[in-house]
Amino acid sequence: MRDVGARALCDTRVRRALGAAAALALCLGGPAACDRGDATEEPPPVDVQPTYPYPLDDVLRFEHLQAKSTHNSYHVETPGNTLEAWHYSHAPLGEQLALQGVRHVEIDVRRDAATDSFVVYHLPIVDEQTTCRQFTDCLQALKSWSDGHRAHHPLAVHLESKDGTQADFEGYFAALHAAILSVWPVGRIVTPALVQGAHASLPEALATDGWPTLGELRGKILFTLDDAGEFRDAYTHGGGDLAGRLIFPNSEPGVPYAGYAVLNDPVAEASAIAAALSAHLLVRTRADGDVVEPLAGDTTRREAALASGAQFVSTDFPVEVPGVAYSVTIPGGTPTRCNPVTAPAGCTSEALEDPAFVGP
Repeated sequence: MRDVGARALCDTRVRRALGAAAALALCLGGPAACDRGDATEEPPPVDVQPTYPYPLDDVLRFEHLQAKSTHNSYHVETPGNTLEAWHYSHAPLGEQLALQGVRHVEIDVRRDAATDSFVVYHLPIVDEQTTCRQFTDCLQALKSWSDGHRAHHPLAVHLESKDGTQADFEGYFAALHAAILSVWPVGRIVTPALVQGAHASLPEALATDGWPTLGELRGKILFTLDDAGEFRDAYTHGGGDLAGRLIFPNSEPGVPYAGYAVLNDPVAEASAIAAALSAHLLVRTRADGDVVEPLAGDTTRREAALASGAQFVSTDFPVEVPGVAYSVTIPGGTPTRCNPVTAPAGCTSEALEDPAFVGP
């Protein structure tokens, strides 16, 4: 990797990162802490991001790309499995980033009461194999690659809690935040506070400014939450905002916390994807599901997903495997490409992520 980051360490990107980190450190205690304006504690140290000579880093924004994603990215097929829907195995997360062009992953989490930690797997016993059992190990695999390739555009982690309703939601969220922050420092996370900035709400910020530029977000990671109902209601303070939160929940245009949408069927939900993109939401969709399309060699859904403009196109087959003549590749990507719906004129794949800077 070419390191040209010694210059320009005190530019506006750094100042914005420092401000966002300090704000989040204050607000992790919840909205009341933010309202008090109590900044008596020193914010955590910020890992300053090097800069790279990307020609459009002050023009291209997070929403302007389209990247490959994997579904249940930790999943390893259980020996003796007879269900086609579980008939796939993923490489370790670091290998997906390094060799398969993946930039968005999905991780299922469960809180283990015995160890007071979060563990990662699909279903107990019948589909429990995983490349990283501990959630923090999964996060470390992503960070280790990122640490060695800081010129990458932002990564994204799609979280799905398998724990359901909680007696103490705030305690659960605090534990989840703590697990994330034990691996990824606040200054390396794309938080709701960073995106909202001084605007009154997240949707206002997106409508006015769009997502931050890639120059502001290189080397960082974004976390999203695929949960609805009572879980999401608690995380958004009754559907009101994301003050003090690290993660963007699944949403739709018009709600006060709208920033990320999970629309998994690019055919049936094509109009919903278009509406979400118009509102500057990041969208995750799926090119295949339950291994149906890969085994049939059917690329209809894959092509619809790529054409939809969803930023993250998820698959169980990021590369071809023996016996399955199907995989998902981002056309013309390096590995990511300019979004076919949202990218401005003049965008190039190399301006999003250049292999000259993000090499082995």
